[in-house]
Amino acid sequence: MILLSSIITTFESELLARYGKSLLPSQHRALEAMKHCRTTASPRMQVQCKACEKQCFVPHSCGHRACPHCQHHESEQWLERQLKRQVPGDYFLLTFTLPAELRELAWRHQRIIYDALMRCSWETLRTFSQSDRQLTVQIVARQARTI
Repeated sequence: MILLSSIITTFESELLARYGKSLLPSQHRALEAMKHCRTTASPRMQVQCKACEKQCFVPHSCGHRACPHCQHHESEQWLERQLKRQVPGDYFLLTFTLPAELRELAWRHQRIIYDALMRCSWETLRTFSQSDRQLTVQIVARQARTI
């Protein structure tokens, strides 16, 4: 199995040469954390087998929220909780996109642009639900959590 850390090590210099100036500080931190996740460069902890009492050292994970190695279990638990909250009924996926011309602006001002996109998307859905007689739904706004 190929580890994410080996992929980062292989392609990091090329990535940084091409996109380094446009990466956010949080993206640099994520890249650095995942590069050392479960490698010989990360801190080690001693573990012991309960059956045979053999002891060995294993590398720590990075614990970063975007790391697929570290967050797989938490992601599965989150998904299970969400599925339990699901109400019986039909679900639809709606996609709202930005024109290509606005992508650079959105990249530089993510909080502002994505907030505006969510507000416009909400207004569009609300307008459609109120003006179409075939739609028998009432759309209710729900405050999203800020991370």
